[in-house]
Amino acid sequence: MKIKANAKINLTLDVLGRRQDGYHLIDSVFQSVSVYDEVTVEKADTVTVNCSDSGLSDQSNIAYKASQKFFERTGIMGGAQIYIEKHIPQAAGMGGGSADAAAVIVALDKLYKTNLSKQQLCDIGLLVGADVPFCIVGGTARVGGIGEQMSALPNMPDCAILLIKHGVKLSTADMYRQIDACPQEQRFTQKVVDAIQNADLDGISQNVFNAFFAVCDNTKLITDIKTTSPMAASLSGSGPTVFAIYNDFVAASKASKSLCDMGYNVINATPTDSGLEIE
Repeated sequence: MKIKANAKINLTLDVLGRRQDGYHLIDSVFQSVSVYDEVTVEKADTVTVNCSDSGLSDQSNIAYKASQKFFERTGIMGGAQIYIEKHIPQAAGMGGGSADAAAVIVALDKLYKTNLSKQQLCDIGLLVGADVPFCIVGGTARVGGIGEQMSALPNMPDCAILLIKHGVKLSTADMYRQIDACPQEQRFTQKVVDAIQNADLDGISQNVFNAFFAVCDNTKLITDIKTTSPMAASLSGSGPTVFAIYNDFVAASKASKSLCDMGYNVINATPTDSGLEIE
């Protein structure tokens, strides 16, 4: 079974505070985008993971953990042969590993005919990682708690999105600690939710926000992107990927050429209405 596992961006990421167990509470709008890994899963006696990036072909791959949690929760004595063709940049704040894990959980549910509900699949996903439940559901959603609270939203209006991974991935834990020392004063998620419900791309763009931007130095990249007149530009996840929104493909194409001429590696994308696509 082959599944396209879509990446995600954060149209907003408000950090509300920290729980006693150390996990942080967020209020965020997640959006699936048309950049994907291809995940192939077949039944087997044991679990093996192979990847187009050989450095990810072992039990440290989150896809391996996803299969373990699936078998633990269902009580099935089974295995899986997993192959991942990587296209989503790694350690980029785009949920690539979470998307792969989501694909494995959904594929195993179908291969072993366990007929789990969407909520049960998401419950397994949360044991693997905070972003996995969204990657199972996908589309456009408001995400709260530590990632386990999801409310589906209408699809994001049509637009073009450019993605640029540039710079070094910083420790998310360290970035959260820096945010804790300087709490966020203004919230943006509700404004974007309202704009999405009104199919208002301008309203969305005016309120795109990521709390991590305050502690992630991507100033030069943002400055360069702004020379191409995007509707909005912001960080995805804890970075270092920056995304830019354009009204149409013509504007995005011109911007992409300009940014490529500056030496950036640009990925073209659009919003998608699902996290996983079974081929």
